[in-house]
Amino acid sequence: IDDAEWTITTLTHTVSPDNGFTTSIELEVKIDDLEME
Repeated sequence: IDDAEWTITTLTHTVSPDNGFTTSIELEVKIDDLEME
């Protein structure tokens, strides 16, 4: 996982009175080049 190349597909910032400032991210990884043991 650490050696994979990640791409951010969605990045969302939210501000609310209950939770304050939060960030949500969705990632994709290309697994063709990734070698797992």
